[in-house]
Amino acid sequence: MTTRPTPPPRVRVVKVRLSGDGDDAGQVAELLARLLPTLSEGRCQVGEISGAYPNRRDGGARRYLDLYLLDPTTDRHDPGRDGDRPSGSQRNAPGQLT
Repeated sequence: MTTRPTPPPRVRVVKVRLSGDGDDAGQVAELLARLLPTLSEGRCQVGEISGAYPNRRDGGARRYLDLYLLDPTTDRHDPGRDGDRPSGSQRNAPGQLT
């Protein structure tokens, strides 16, 4: 009996724009870069964080960053996909990542 090799994780990119007074957006971006990998058990990582750009219509600045979402495997059943709704025990509490 042979086993199939595990497929590599699938990586999805989410583009994020942060905007705030002063360099608040930069501080939040740095916090995300430091904390998201641990909070998501390595399944979400921050890529490049842009320099500050002045906002056009109001004060403050904006920053852009890429989030990389890693699916550990693509062949396991994912609640919420295929039309299934997660049960109460499978839902996340506010502020909790899976």
